[in-house]
Amino acid sequence: MSDIQFLNVDLEIESKQDIAQLVSDLGKSAMVLHYDKDETRQLARIEANIDVTSPDSAINHLCELIESCSRNALKQWLSCTRRTFDIGFQSGKNPKCFNQALHADTLLRISAIGAGIEITLYPVE
Repeated sequence: MSDIQFLNVDLEIESKQDIAQLVSDLGKSAMVLHYDKDETRQLARIEANIDVTSPDSAINHLCELIESCSRNALKQWLSCTRRTFDIGFQSGKNPKCFNQALHADTLLRISAIGAGIEITLYPVE
């Protein structure tokens, strides 16, 4: 039997403008899982490269990284049409009830930087 568990939080950013400096700044202290650009958009998926045990701690760590970016990178952040924290969970059969909380301060922090939240559930294999 498989257990339900928190996997990670991916920061997903997308822009019609250049985000190379933003990706570079974040990549100094995080893992750039994906960075793709074409003539119409740029898309990146970034994950904390520290051991996180909850969505709340992962999001706060990523917020710290965003807040510490250079001025140019922060301008690129503001140009993004998508700024989403995607919280990933592995589904399973146990426990019967499973929950993870985001604290009010974390929600305020997410809102202050203009980001959103998405939840992804991965099926039992």
